Amino acid sequence: MSDDTRVTSVELHKQLGRTIDQARIAPVIVTKHDRDHVVIVSAEQYAVMAAALRQVRRTGSLSEAERAAVAAAEVPDEAVQRRYLAALAAGIEPQP
Repeated sequence: MSDDTRVTSVELHKQLGRTIDQARIAPVIVTKHDRDHVVIVSAEQYAVMAAALRQVRRTGSLSEAERAAVAAAEVPDEAVQRRYLAALAAGIEPQP
């Protein structure tokens, strides 16, 4: 993602509240010594990621229909992803 919000660890300490507010809309990458250090995400996004990790399977265990669905799947563009995450953060049921 090219539009990621980035803050240094020093900026994070100075602007913690603002950074948390930003992370509710989109992940915020915290840098330290000019390197990505940690990423702050909303609780909603964390829950989505944690649920996805619990559902991971080896591709060899997928049925033909599941493999075809994966092959046909398309990742939404960043604007659509941001709107979806903003809806989650606002407690609104996101539209597909």
